[in-house]
Amino acid sequence: MGLFGVGLPSFGNSIAAWVCGILGLAGILSIMFTSSSRLDRKQAEKYGGQPAFDEWRARVAASVIPFVR
Repeated sequence: MGLFGVGLPSFGNSIAAWVCGILGLAGILSIMFTSSSRLDRKQAEKYGGQPAFDEWRARVAASVIPFVR
């Protein structure tokens, strides 16, 4: 996301640059959310029911973006 933000000034009026930049950002975010969701489920299956994991899970809002589950 940082590279997208830094590259914004160089996009200018180029439609292709904007489309590629937005599609790339959407693809990366999709991969991040999908993989973190899958990892959360695997960890819940493996460690669920253990007091330390349950306590941690109650404190942590989300894997990728805070305050969003």
